[in-house]
Amino acid sequence: MRQCDSTRIAEHTGVKQISSASCLRLRDNECVKKCLYCPAEANSLEHVLPVAFGEFKDAPNLDGYICKKCNEQRLGLLDQQIARCGPEGLLRKFYAVEGRAEHKKVNPFVRGSAGGRRLEFSTFDANIGAEVNLEIRNGKVTQMCEMIFVETESGKTHHLPLFEEMSAGQLLEAMVRLGVVEPYETRLSYYPHEREWVQKLIKEACPAVTFSEGRPLSNIIERPAVRFELGERYFRAIAKIGFHYFLSQFRNYTGHEEIFSRIRQFIYEDTNKPIQHVNDFMSVRQGSLFQGVSDPNARAEGWRAHFLAADTRDSVCAAYVQLFLTEDYAGQINEIVLARDPAVNGRASFGHKYRYYPDGKRGKFSGEAKLLATIISARTFPSSKPAVP
Repeated sequence: MRQCDSTRIAEHTGVKQISSASCLRLRDNECVKKCLYCPAEANSLEHVLPVAFGEFKDAPNLDGYICKKCNEQRLGLLDQQIARCGPEGLLRKFYAVEGRAEHKKVNPFVRGSAGGRRLEFSTFDANIGAEVNLEIRNGKVTQMCEMIFVETESGKTHHLPLFEEMSAGQLLEAMVRLGVVEPYETRLSYYPHEREWVQKLIKEACPAVTFSEGRPLSNIIERPAVRFELGERYFRAIAKIGFHYFLSQFRNYTGHEEIFSRIRQFIYEDTNKPIQHVNDFMSVRQGSLFQGVSDPNARAEGWRAHFLAADTRDSVCAAYVQLFLTEDYAGQINEIVLARDPAVNGRASFGHKYRYYPDGKRGKFSGEAKLLATIISARTFPSSKPAVP
């Protein structure tokens, strides 16, 4: 039987040195790499920045680090939650960012994903005297098609989004889940072209219902508010992006080393721990990652990008994830402590800017990824804040 030659494997994969034999195993007398998260063969291409944010030309990826099942299922749930359930879900819709065309389209204002809640985007409509839900279609804010329940005694408002594929049974189940306290008033919000299917749906669910003459909603949207709930999977998704970016740049690590065992477990496993345990791995960095992008005046209209970075310093392996830095919005900088390695001497760092093309997609690419200069030292800024207060 032919033996595994770790030197030849290293040359083939670009890894300078494989420090742990646990990442290799034999198959048909050949050396193959093991998945970072399970014993299976690492046989898939992992996009460091999830494709839900678009594909970027020259972006660093991980090829042969993760098995297809982990990539598409367990880790796929993390991608779904960060793309749909947090502020990034709102911004993806606002900037009309699309993922793979073959993936099923999910409206994050109608339902959540991967155990996360839907986005709640609302404003007070003076014309009907009630809070109405909003959504974003093709980059434009508009009123949502929904049922609005207003409790008579408390004045509390409940919202039930409607969609054309909804069945009468689904509508009745959703109404029960809302837990509206009687007595209450029911109102409908829909566009004229939606009237037919909306009224048909409600009649099938509640045959005795009658409809009064409608009145237009306000054309002015004032002070809209957005509410979202960030679960453990949301933060694990950010940690996954940071960890995988680190491995794409620091090729002297395989990711299988014992020092990374805690971050691998954190990313992979669902737990019932209090959400604050996220702070064991993550914090929010103050200040900027790179020179020249912190000033909004330096970002022209239509400027949109994501930033990923990684460094080793003071025996610490760390990564940084900033999603959506635009002409008028600066996403927070998430710092992830991946491991502590006593062998780290000095400092090394890498960073990439994933900038969207200002004129839209070019073929399959939404933008281009570029390697940037050394990141700014965190020592020049105030201490980081906890990721979860």
